[in-house]
Amino acid sequence: MAEPTPNELAQQITRRANALGISIASLCRKAGVSRRWFEFFKKRTPKAVEAYIKIEQQLTAMEQEKTADNR
Repeated sequence: MAEPTPNELAQQITRRANALGISIASLCRKAGVSRRWFEFFKKRTPKAVEAYIKIEQQLTAMEQEKTADNR
């Protein structure tokens, strides 16, 4: 299976954030990543993968918190 494109990854992040009721701006702020970087990422502007990983980790943590709160 092919790796997702930056735009596909950005769409996945957006969908997951929306499911949690959090804006991309807020998610980026919590992950310590510039909102501007996220926009560049969607447009395939190369940036450090570390920033994506921070966003992914923050989003996963928030999803886990929501799951734990619903128990």
